[in-house]
Amino acid sequence: MSFLENRLAILRQQGLHRSIASHSKELIDFSSNDYLGIARSKKIAESVSQSIETSDTIGSTGSRLLTGNFREMDALESQIAGFHEAETALIYPSGYQANVGLLSSLATRNDTLILDEYCHASLIDSSRLSWANCYKFKHQDLDDLASKLRKAKVEKFVVVEAIYSMNGAQADLRTIYEVCHEHNAHLIVDEAHSAGVRGSNGKGSCIELGIHNDVFARIITYGKAFGFQGGAVLGSAQLREFLVNTSRSFIYSTGVSPLHVHALSAAYRFVDGADEARSALRNNIRLFQHEAEKNGILCYASDTQIQAIKVPGNDNVIKCSEVLRRHGILAMSIRKPTVPGGEERIRICLHSFNTEQEIKKLIEIVRQWKGDL
Repeated sequence: MSFLENRLAILRQQGLHRSIASHSKELIDFSSNDYLGIARSKKIAESVSQSIETSDTIGSTGSRLLTGNFREMDALESQIAGFHEAETALIYPSGYQANVGLLSSLATRNDTLILDEYCHASLIDSSRLSWANCYKFKHQDLDDLASKLRKAKVEKFVVVEAIYSMNGAQADLRTIYEVCHEHNAHLIVDEAHSAGVRGSNGKGSCIELGIHNDVFARIITYGKAFGFQGGAVLGSAQLREFLVNTSRSFIYSTGVSPLHVHALSAAYRFVDGADEARSALRNNIRLFQHEAEKNGILCYASDTQIQAIKVPGNDNVIKCSEVLRRHGILAMSIRKPTVPGGEERIRICLHSFNTEQEIKKLIEIVRQWKGDL
């Protein structure tokens, strides 16, 4: 196995070595995607415990095309579609599988896939698994998108995220849709970081902008504001039927368990009534921005729950994260190659449950650390 040790040594030398995160429940959370605090909700835990008593099994037992489908699953998909004002929903075991299963089956030979260069790894991987001609356009550069669409052939699919996970930037979805419409292209929007926190009752950015009926497909991910795991593709009845017949990550995966279905159903009820939590989150975003500006902390422009403090260099950003951890704060370093070299950052995930004191402590520690460099 010497070749593995050699490759690991190279990763260490380049500052790219990773390890599974240690338990960090005792730290102040500025890292998790649990934006509304659902993952820590005792009420949802009690609701799931009560609901599971009525289920015949706690395990899925197989693919949904075999033995892994049940009435609670069908009810949840109806609940999801209704909440997001979509014709249908199809659940996948993870958001990653939803993205891979959608693009890899949808875009066939001679079709064209065009993705924002900052799209999540799951979307990049899914484009590689498809037989389509795949291109990236410069992040948020709609002139570059239009240029590539003019050269695209057959069925054209444009893929963007409503909120980008590494910098918190929001896509100009209405203008992107207009560009797609002009070039007869289908728009696909990953709402992983917008569902639950944006739009009326947390229904997402597409509904917030009133374009949800014009979008070809939306992907909802449950590892973020919904506090669990899994994903769903929202779209037409024809799209759902097509995915059931062609999407390999759906066909060949064990369906999610009844336990998980009850949890997601409870999470949707929580999100639907979480106006107070969303208001608290918005207040924390404004507080963070104010404190960062007041203390001269440079951040990437974002009005969302995802903020990013500029700390160029893999070594520097790792040290900054370690300093924060020693002071009881969990805020992770984002390094090259996840982001381009020179754009390394401390990624800050704000939550409805973060306190004013915690946010001010975070900013003060970073200010002191930068001052000591």
